[in-house]
Amino acid sequence: DCKCPELMFSSFSDIITLIFLGFAFVYPFFLWITPLKTIDNGFYRFNLGMCCIVGAIGGTTFHFLNPDIVSEIYLWVWFGAIMFITAIYWNSNHINNIVITSIAIFGIVTMFQVVNNLTPDFFSYSVWFIVLLGSAITAAVFFAMILGHWYLNVVALPIKLLKKATLVMWVLLFIRTIWDVFFISIDSFVDSFGISHSLWAYMLQFEGFLLLVAFFMGNIVPIVLNIFIWNTLKLQATQSATGLLYISVLSILFGDLLYKYYLLQYGFLL
Repeated sequence: DCKCPELMFSSFSDIITLIFLGFAFVYPFFLWITPLKTIDNGFYRFNLGMCCIVGAIGGTTFHFLNPDIVSEIYLWVWFGAIMFITAIYWNSNHINNIVITSIAIFGIVTMFQVVNNLTPDFFSYSVWFIVLLGSAITAAVFFAMILGHWYLNVVALPIKLLKKATLVMWVLLFIRTIWDVFFISIDSFVDSFGISHSLWAYMLQFEGFLLLVAFFMGNIVPIVLNIFIWNTLKLQATQSATGLLYISVLSILFGDLLYKYYLLQYGFLL
């Protein structure tokens, strides 16, 4: 019998923690795409506030997973810093992206502690990297979607900003796709009978079908959607592009959820 649903449910708190904290740690880097001089401070206020909320949810779930005290100290120091800078910049017209980025860099270091706690049996720098890469893709598509909405609020907002966000998504998606194809090609899975299967063959079996779904939803669909988004932006149709970004958000989130499940249960670096 396949126990994938039961296993996924038992790992749900770990998956949510990785997705939420990774998102909150990485997201502030994307504010470099939209310097304050090209957009209003409400955009920064909304995005920093969102990072605080998402980080609070991820931090709370991490706390109930009984992490070590060092990891919790790292996490709540980061949370205190992002809350403090959000409060300082809430109504400010002088926002420094370097300060925000320094907090995000500390978040990346904190993520090292978080991942080490949640994957102690197979932790490596590769695990840390792949979790951050998945988080960056999720953050990138959310950032692009929110930015797309901002074109309704700000008059004459340059189209190049949304094009930059789309290009960043292209780069991140291609990096993950190349990595995933390489890893799937070199790794194998040993079943309960001791028979080794390549991951490509495993993905065509019943138990590995969700991994195939993850690859399709997390890689193929977003890349195809990005083609349509880019062509739509060439026509200056930001509302249509934003609608497509909504679909991309759902696809990437679903793919990342499944990828995190296979990471935590089987150690697949995808």
